[in-house]
Amino acid sequence: MNEKFFTLSPEKQARITNAALEVFARNDYKHASTDDIAAKAGISKGLLFYYFRNKQSLYLYLYDYALEQVRGENFEVLCETIKKTAFKVTRVGQLVAQEASKRLGVPFGIVDLSLAPTPAIGDSVAEILEEIGLERVGAPGTTAALALLNDQVKKGGVMAAQAVGGLSGAFIPVSEDQGMIDSVNLGALTLEKLEAMTCVCSVGLDMIAIPGDTKASTIAGIIADESAIGMINQKTTAVRLIPVIGKGVGETVEFGGLLGYAPIMPVNQFSCDAFVERGGRIPAPIHSFKN
Repeated sequence: MNEKFFTLSPEKQARITNAALEVFARNDYKHASTDDIAAKAGISKGLLFYYFRNKQSLYLYLYDYALEQVRGENFEVLCETIKKTAFKVTRVGQLVAQEASKRLGVPFGIVDLSLAPTPAIGDSVAEILEEIGLERVGAPGTTAALALLNDQVKKGGVMAAQAVGGLSGAFIPVSEDQGMIDSVNLGALTLEKLEAMTCVCSVGLDMIAIPGDTKASTIAGIIADESAIGMINQKTTAVRLIPVIGKGVGETVEFGGLLGYAPIMPVNQFSCDAFVERGGRIPAPIHSFKN
């Protein structure tokens, strides 16, 4: 992006920005026309590309601009912004899925609203939570921010799709999210905080590397904790803990591809042996008497 864009008068900057926002709002990225943007802004296409190298550069500017508009705004504005964004993304996803089902000759199924991160830059659920107002994921307020994000994505997505299914919530796999990895390395995000976060999202403890000498009873206790969260809250949970043989806290393990890499996280050293070794079966919880 050419910094000379910011030397334009505020009125001209706003005219170009609003024209681009309008065109991208009405079309997906591929079909948003830079000709239309230039025409709506009242400038030549050549001048548009003088300020922005290409369509991607313009789109990234709009992304940063949109985030800047909600920084410091109250929760109502923030939630409405997330909801509207989820609506637009889900609507595009449904149109793509319908076209795919038509070409393949198979029935259209459902749209899964899940936010699934990858190790790629800009593909992080943790970064979204930090944009909401956290210094780092794991800080006080993280569970509340995650609950807010999940709820608004579902509200926007349900309105945009004819059929919604799957887990439809934010995934928080440590090794697959660079923001999560950074927070672990900084000491902001712990196993206990991740467990609390699973109370309000669609998954459990996911892609977490732990020391290879962690006792089986300790792992069983963690699985029991996560099972209790799922049973009491009537939601799906799971545990994907990976004991890395020969490695300890502070080291890393490389999984490769979309599975990324993970720092070895510390596990509570106090024993739950007597609890795990009781044997028998924990009775199912009562769900008909709630207040």
